[in-house]
Amino acid sequence: MKLSDKELEKLLLELCSANTTNPPGNEDRAVEILQRVLVDRNVHIEIQKVAENRSNLVARLQRDPALPYLLLSGHMDVVPAGSNWDSDPFKPKLVDGKLFARGSADMKGGLSALTAALIDLSEDSDFSWNVALIATCDEEVGCSGIRHFLEHQTFDVSGVIIGEPTSLRLATGEKGAIWLKLKFRGKSAHGSQPQNGINAVTKLFSAYTELSQVLGKIEGLTESLNIIRGGSKENTVPDEAECVIDIRFAENTDSAEIIALVDSVLSKYNQSERIILLNRESFSSSGNLTESVKEVLKEKAMNAEELTMTYFTDGAFTASQGIETVILGPGSPSMAHRSNEYVELEEVHMARRLYSKIARNYFERTR
Repeated sequence: MKLSDKELEKLLLELCSANTTNPPGNEDRAVEILQRVLVDRNVHIEIQKVAENRSNLVARLQRDPALPYLLLSGHMDVVPAGSNWDSDPFKPKLVDGKLFARGSADMKGGLSALTAALIDLSEDSDFSWNVALIATCDEEVGCSGIRHFLEHQTFDVSGVIIGEPTSLRLATGEKGAIWLKLKFRGKSAHGSQPQNGINAVTKLFSAYTELSQVLGKIEGLTESLNIIRGGSKENTVPDEAECVIDIRFAENTDSAEIIALVDSVLSKYNQSERIILLNRESFSSSGNLTESVKEVLKEKAMNAEELTMTYFTDGAFTASQGIETVILGPGSPSMAHRSNEYVELEEVHMARRLYSKIARNYFERTR
């Protein structure tokens, strides 16, 4: 039996009620919910253990073992809820068709719609192709879930739909991302005699200011100074300081060029160090899957213009394997990682219908 609209909404409510904040993740709570919905369906379920209390769920609908799969991909973890919520972020609240909860848009709304679409296709006896759903752990921090899947992949994948929030717009690429931790050492001294010390905090600000000016010359690049630590006592010149910078860049540059610029600036500052916390190249996809999505959106009188997302997803890893990867999901990208996050239920229902239609269209084009 297909999942009814009410059952889809119930699935979304259950997933949003499961606190899968990363760290630590605890995505096995969501795995149990998805497994319960998918069991006894015409799909093969595999649980991939990634770490303690952290697993991927892979559900496969195989109709022809000679054909590759279309992969429907979503993650189960969410970022910390933070403050300034009007309601409990893990007690979903429905107001005027909007579901407020941490992870509702990013991306349990999309994951619920992907799951329902897989069930719809499994119940269609005329559907003669292969589709798989992967629900990954750890997308928000280390992406160990998708990396584990790709390292242990046992079936061929020809295309991937990532259900991240795009307001049901088609995204065919992502900006690249580098997270850098910069460390600076100075020399401590009494605060009343700063001339006897070397202030690591002011060294940090000087280096950051110069680095920001250099990076600002690259078109399409953004950088954000997101963490600063330094100093230990009110009357002591700080001898250590560090910061974390989030850099996003377009296809006109790459991570190697950016890191070389960073090293060039840091070379002017004695006892400085940079550590790469995350490094992802940008990507852009095109092909039959992209065209299939555009056709379906046009049929529904929806905007089919291609976007490039500023955020990154598990899609960066599938695209790096040469697999055509698109992003399409319910919820506004502006809702991700913010207080009072919500997704509109009508978008979740529409996403479910789009995913099923896209899968059929895609295989018709490729057969």
